[in-house]
Amino acid sequence: MFSYLFNPHLRIQVTHFIVIFVLLVNIMFFTENQISLLLQFVLIIAVVLHHRDDMNLKKSFDEVETKFREDSNIFDRNNVVSESDLNGDITYVNAKFCEISGYTKEELLGKPHSIFRSPDTPENFYKELWDTLKRGESFHGVFKNIKKDGTAFWMDSSISPIRKNNKIIAYKAIRFDVTAELLAKDILRHERDEKVSLLKQQGKRFEFVINSSRDGFWDFDVLKQVFYLSDGWKKRLGFDADEEITYLKYLALIPNDYRFEHHQAMHDMLDEFSNDLEYVHFRIRYPLVTKRGERLLIEDVGDAFFNDKNQPTRITGFHRDITEQERQNKIIASQNRVAAMGEMIGNIAHQWRQPIGAINNALNNLEFDIELEDLTEIKAETFLETSKKVKSYTAHLSKTIDDFRKISSDEKVKTHFLIKDVIDAAYEIVLDEYNKHQISFIVSTEGECTCEFIGYERELLQVLLNILNNAKDILIEKNIATPTVTVGLFKNEKHVCVTVHDNGGGIHEDIIEKIFDPYFTTKHESVGTGIGLYMSKKIITEHFGGKLYIENDKDGAKFYISIPKPI
Repeated sequence: MFSYLFNPHLRIQVTHFIVIFVLLVNIMFFTENQISLLLQFVLIIAVVLHHRDDMNLKKSFDEVETKFREDSNIFDRNNVVSESDLNGDITYVNAKFCEISGYTKEELLGKPHSIFRSPDTPENFYKELWDTLKRGESFHGVFKNIKKDGTAFWMDSSISPIRKNNKIIAYKAIRFDVTAELLAKDILRHERDEKVSLLKQQGKRFEFVINSSRDGFWDFDVLKQVFYLSDGWKKRLGFDADEEITYLKYLALIPNDYRFEHHQAMHDMLDEFSNDLEYVHFRIRYPLVTKRGERLLIEDVGDAFFNDKNQPTRITGFHRDITEQERQNKIIASQNRVAAMGEMIGNIAHQWRQPIGAINNALNNLEFDIELEDLTEIKAETFLETSKKVKSYTAHLSKTIDDFRKISSDEKVKTHFLIKDVIDAAYEIVLDEYNKHQISFIVSTEGECTCEFIGYERELLQVLLNILNNAKDILIEKNIATPTVTVGLFKNEKHVCVTVHDNGGGIHEDIIEKIFDPYFTTKHESVGTGIGLYMSKKIITEHFGGKLYIENDKDGAKFYISIPKPI
């Protein structure tokens, strides 16, 4: 009975059956008129068709209702929904609302929405909310709320009026939980702020380091033609603090005689770029004259960057003031040259003793023959033989002077030479000193080494002489029983290597790392200045692009001079 009263579809079905039943009874027992019978049959058919349509409509309605219920369940599972009366008191919440807030439905119904309000939200936010709703409009915003357990959560909410008969009767809110997104954004914002702060601090430190250094930072944007000099370097060059600097203004500080050389060096550097590189490193030296007239020697070190069309876009680097360094190098070189000259004078004195003595002996013999015999009875061959001996000995003296002049000359001329010839020249110079102290001198070569070098032959000879003299001194100092120095010459695919090996017991491990330092020496100040090995290493590395290093073995110290093969 109750299902009949509250189910409209059932009422319609029952009504259809009653009408059909009444019409059939009326046809069978009460109606005799044929037309009336026909009309009643048509009415029965209409009722049956109406019943069929109603059943089909009910089926479609049930399908739509099922689909709506499924969609509603999905919506409820993923969205927070609530309704409130005109005063803002809660009249409905879905399960998702309870799950998010931590309250039960019973705890929420009848309570105002302010139960969730965060004290961090300003009052004017809620004033704007109610002003908008009372105008009959929808309000959208992100609310910070407080759960039952006191933790915060954020809801992206859309609140709209519910109308009945064109009158607002309640409000409905649909919300999305955006807590995770906002917390993630807050973390990212915090990390970004920390990084920005760190970058600012590092930038200040970098700026301080650049401006407090004697070195100068520079940058040239080739595309925009913007040139930058660090403030400290700008001041060092004599520019005003607010003066705009262009690349041409900077180039004007380079003396005319060197400006083209600088331009050519930069041009050659850019030409080295290949497609597989992102940048090209360069190192250029040139003089500058500041606006105050001070002359500086600059080492320009930096990188040039290129775009995907192989065009230079930016050139940046450091200007290093090496004026004082170069002055010190010249002083050291001069001191080294004086020390080397002292060593050479000693070697020359030893080399001259034998030929001078031989000349003296030849002339004494001739005088003795003249005193014993008449001049007319002495054979001409005797005079000629004595003359040849004197000429031979004086030629040897002259050659020694030439060798000395070459070693001590300031003139640096690149020549073609073989390393074997340099070793032979060094051998001839130190031979007398080695023989005097009975030091064996051995030259050992591995295979043919006929690479012809183009470079400063005399400087390489000076390096060899310095190492050979050091070896001689250590052998004499330690009074080695069978003193021996072995010079080796060998090559590999890329380098030619010269070794100088003595049997003096080696260099103490405490000082072996220091022997190439300037002014470091174990000799008495009257014997050495400690600049020989420093300058020797400088010559090998800077003038030959090679390496000079030392190792100890069971017999003594072994110096290695490694020079790249000529291309």
